[in-house]
Amino acid sequence: MAKSVNVRRKAVVAREDLVDRMSVIAKEQGCSLFELVNELFKLMIISDKLNFSLRHVVEERNFLDVAKRCGFVLGLERLWYDMADIAYKKDKNGALKSWLDSGAWFAARYVSSGHSLSFVQFKDDLVAFTWNAPEFKFELEGDKASVRVTSPRFTEAYSFLFASFLVGALESFGYCIVCRDVSRGVIRLDAVRGAV
Repeated sequence: MAKSVNVRRKAVVAREDLVDRMSVIAKEQGCSLFELVNELFKLMIISDKLNFSLRHVVEERNFLDVAKRCGFVLGLERLWYDMADIAYKKDKNGALKSWLDSGAWFAARYVSSGHSLSFVQFKDDLVAFTWNAPEFKFELEGDKASVRVTSPRFTEAYSFLFASFLVGALESFGYCIVCRDVSRGVIRLDAVRGAV
């Protein structure tokens, strides 16, 4: 026998503009405002049980959408490293150039926006997208930029290829690399904007 649900109603206070927008959304979804609000309450309870906030869930979903628009795909980490190693061994210079060009292409989306915060958004997105690196520090100070990436899982080849990607991206923003220190699992880059 199905458990009966108490459908007594209770008043909830909310800003008028939010209620109006929620009413429009409910109509677009073919349900009543009552049904939509109850669905939101249910989702809030579920996310709380999972120790997530709804904000976190929405931000994570947005993160995946941004990554997809930027050309990223999900793949098996070990396979990615193996393919990087194979390409690096087969054609080191070609692989490095491909990653350099990919870094420039990735950064071009942000450079072309012309927005003053484009570099900050680029930096934030790249750090977020590189979840396979437990340490990824991207610091800006005036015309100087420094990048520190550390991951014990990076292979030597992947470390050099990813460093090339970062160089391509930084160069797209007008930075010149003044110090490059790369070894297995560790990337350190220092760059200056406009330096020759």
